Amino acid sequence: MTLKPYRKYKLNKLLSITVLGLTLCSLSFSEEYKLPHIQPKDLVSDGYILYTVIPIETEGPRVMLYTFTKNKTKIVSCVVELDALYADGHICYNVTN
Repeated sequence: MTLKPYRKYKLNKLLSITVLGLTLCSLSFSEEYKLPHIQPKDLVSDGYILYTVIPIETEGPRVMLYTFTKNKTKIVSCVVELDALYADGHICYNVTN
């Protein structure tokens, strides 16, 4: 079964909005889901696949939300500051904790 391009786009957009909402919804829960010392390259090395990249325009022109998936059951989102000169420029959260 294949999805029509428009329907596939709608599903991708819905998933992206859901992941963004879950990732940024509450700071009180964010520490529970935060993956310390993990960067996007570590996720790719562990078998995760980059699913979406969404710019977070309210944070600046070079801040992105990278969403990775693995086995269609694990989702990790990373807020990535492209100008960051330090490790804190990449903060990843296990959305499916």
